[in-house]
Parts: sequence; C-alpha cells; structure tokens
Amino acid sequence: MKMRNWISRLGGCAVGAVCLLAAAEAKADIKFCSEFPHKVFVAIAYPQDDGSWISRGWLELNAGECSYFDTALQLKTFYYRGESVPFREGGKRIRNVWGGGDKVFAIWDNSNFNYWNAQTKVLNSSLAAFSKGVETIEGNVSITVTFEADGKNTSVSIHPVH
Repeated sequence: MKMRNWISRLGGCAVGAVCLLAAAEAKADIKFCSEFPHKVFVAIAYPQDDGSWISRGWLELNAGECSYFDTALQLKTFYYRGESVPFREGGKRIRNVWGGGDKVFAIWDNSNFNYWNAQTKVLNSSLAAFSKGVETIEGNVSITVTFEADGKNTSVSIHPVH
C-alpha cells in the first residue's frame, strides 16, 4: 500500500452509499479503485466501541489501480474521502474531491495521519467532509469503492466472502 505524503485543498464531492443489516462479527475487506485519470488519495473514518471515531489516510491510487486500505480492519460502518492531485483542465489548475457527506472528520493535508477522536479537530488536523461508504455490514463481505472517470461519482459494490 502506498500512502500520500502531501496534498492541497479545494471543493467538490460525490456520494456512494450502501446500507445493510448489522451482524455481530462482521468482517469487511475494503478495496478502493480509481478509474479517474489522475492520482487519487483516499482517507477513511470508522467508529470505535466507545462511540469515538478514527480517521486514517492517505492511500495512494494511480488511474486504473485498486488497493485494500487495511485487510486487518473488521468494520461495520465506514466513511471515505478521496482527493486527486492538482491537474490542468481547460487551462485551469483544478483538483477533484469526493466526500460531500454530512459527517466531518480530522485529516492532515501534509502527511499520512491516524487520528483518534477524529470527529473533532485533533492536533494539526483540519475537519473535512466524508462520504458514507457502508452503514452496517452483514457477515463477511468484500466492499469495493470506485472513483469514477468522470471525477464526480463513486460506486460502491458489496460481495459476500465465503
């Protein structure tokens, strides 16, 4: 897994969400894929047993690439945020951002991060909007979140793992 070492900020968003019934011992393998023609960096946030949240980033994805965020995670719920590298389009320097949900979590723009109590501003962080990936997960599943080539949308697919 390659992680991001820098990034700048702009706006924009897309949301992909899936809701399933909860299970006591769910395990989800979370894979992120990018069909976007420029590099995308991914952060995730997920709840802890005490009601607080952890946010982590950045997973680096090149166009056409897929990678698991962390195969050791056993999550029932998660949120995600994607940010592209700055690129030129129509004579302008722009950057795409996926993560326009109503939940905000701590991120760090300049380096990899792992924040506890991420639902609040922590240390050197700033708060940024995340999209809902999955509400709750039933059984053992493989989840794939794809950043689409249009730079606006994501798709989420869930497949049972036996």
